Amino acid sequence: MTSTLPQWIDRYRLHQEVLAGTFLNLGSATSVEIAASVGFDWLLIDLEHGSGSLADLRGMLLACRGSKSSPVVRIPSVDADTVKFVMDSGAAGVMFPYVSSVAEAERAVEAIKYPPQGKRGVAGLIRATNYGQDWQAYFDDANDNSLVIVQIETPEAVEAAEDIAAVEGVDVLFVGPLDLSVNLGCPGEFENDKLIECHRRVVTASEANGKTAGILVKSDSVQHHKDIGFRFIALGSDAGSVSEGMKTNLEKLRS
Repeated sequence: MTSTLPQWIDRYRLHQEVLAGTFLNLGSATSVEIAASVGFDWLLIDLEHGSGSLADLRGMLLACRGSKSSPVVRIPSVDADTVKFVMDSGAAGVMFPYVSSVAEAERAVEAIKYPPQGKRGVAGLIRATNYGQDWQAYFDDANDNSLVIVQIETPEAVEAAEDIAAVEGVDVLFVGPLDLSVNLGCPGEFENDKLIECHRRVVTASEANGKTAGILVKSDSVQHHKDIGFRFIALGSDAGSVSEGMKTNLEKLRS
């Protein structure tokens, strides 16, 4: 990879340190650029629930150019064609929502990895290879460097967490706390004992298989989730930051 392309997550740090990220759901390259300049380890460009589309993606990835932030893209489902476009565009990895079984995790890995490990189509003149100038280096390292993040968002996924974590090629088991709370019957109750026990099970399953556990948290629970064992942690979003900032400004003007 050349210095003009997005940085990859360093795998030693992935398994040893807390890596700080944030969600970007406004579909704005400017928001991505600001977040990258702040210095997050990784950025989640959200194409599942966010306002952006595949047509916006390359501009958002370009906004990471020259930064130390690794861009990860969340897509709506395990779809091989979408994965191919995302990775060819220069993403560091993909977050796959609602992965509840070994079979789904295996399909995610298959979609993101080149043969023989997977079935991702190979092309030379793509952004990820610096339009062919670094094709061989990219191809040689792509399977080792591409980050596979599967979201644990259902009770079934928690039950299968040990087996999902054992899938070769899966790097991070990332809890979707709101979806998981809804599916456990305690929507938005982030301190519910059932939910916290599920968090612990995901961390245990990840650690037992040499993988990393991740989660999206609120500001008052960062240390709590670090203590549980989460290391791939996201806090906040661009939409949330803009909304809260504007509300604060209005309150100051009204006071």
